[in-house]
Amino acid sequence: MGRATAHRRHRVSLVAVVVTLASLVLVGWAVRGLMQDTVPATADFGSSSVLEPVTGQESVGGNGPSPGADTSTATGSPSPSATPSAAEGSTTPGRSAASLPTVREQALPVRLLVPALDLDMELDAVGVTPDGQMEVPEDPDRAGWYRHGPAPGNDLGSVVLAGHIDDAAGPGPFFRLTEAREGVEVVVELSDGTSTAYRMVGGEQVAKSDLAVDELFRRDGDPVLRLVTCTGDWSPRAGHYTDNLVITAEPVR
Repeated sequence: MGRATAHRRHRVSLVAVVVTLASLVLVGWAVRGLMQDTVPATADFGSSSVLEPVTGQESVGGNGPSPGADTSTATGSPSPSATPSAAEGSTTPGRSAASLPTVREQALPVRLLVPALDLDMELDAVGVTPDGQMEVPEDPDRAGWYRHGPAPGNDLGSVVLAGHIDDAAGPGPFFRLTEAREGVEVVVELSDGTSTAYRMVGGEQVAKSDLAVDELFRRDGDPVLRLVTCTGDWSPRAGHYTDNLVITAEPVR
């Protein structure tokens, strides 16, 4: 009698363990599905658009590399007049890494702060991938600054910071950009202890195929800061979201 009871208890315990594990797996997949399905729709706001070149200025042309951004964050192809490029130690078809402009000695952006959105994250200096896309840190808790373009504080061009909106574990800090609004302050801290302040003036959700890459990475025109991440629907076939969220901010004078 004692052995039979013990056996039944062992069998019940084993079933309980199996049921618990199965429940955890289902919950995990449910959370993953929530984060890789649809990001909350982001209404366009403000007066500045990444799709419209700055009045009286030309887009990047031959002044420097104009990569498409990483397909998991931003995508697009440079115009024929643009200069695709490659990360150090790699090449883009038909181009050499030597075509990249020299990265000047300067204070580098190391931290991004958007107090109103409770966004605080470290920045990595990044280049481009072998296929001409902007590198983006894999960790969604970090963002990348395109180091072959303007740096925060420069008088000309577009400073580009890009990051993933989430990963399988959940949303990253850039998820909070879906709540961005005109007038919100953005602060970029530099490696020398100084900082540059910006104020959001516009934001829009753009299909990745429609992203104006030359304008996004321009090296001339009025100084702006672009914050780029993903939004829209998750495409299992493509392995990324369908759209980009692009926030534009101007220096605080």
